[in-house]
Amino acid sequence: MIKRTAETTLRNWYHQPLRKPLVLRGARQVGKSTLIREFSKTLGICLHEVNLERELELELAFKTNNPALILRELENRLLA
Repeated sequence: MIKRTAETTLRNWYHQPLRKPLVLRGARQVGKSTLIREFSKTLGICLHEVNLERELELELAFKTNNPALILRELENRLLA
């Protein structure tokens, strides 16, 4: 994989003690998922992917903007 500026940006974000949630946006098929997968693998971070196009029950939870509901649905997904 080609070294990208985005990798440095991710590392800087990750190592901040009071970091905010990360939202990664961009056009389709430009390598967003690959970037995150490689980043997590390099740092040994456990990655759980959520695809709201495939997992409609999670899409509904995320639309509520209710963190407790989102976490409950994610936990249910992991335990299933």
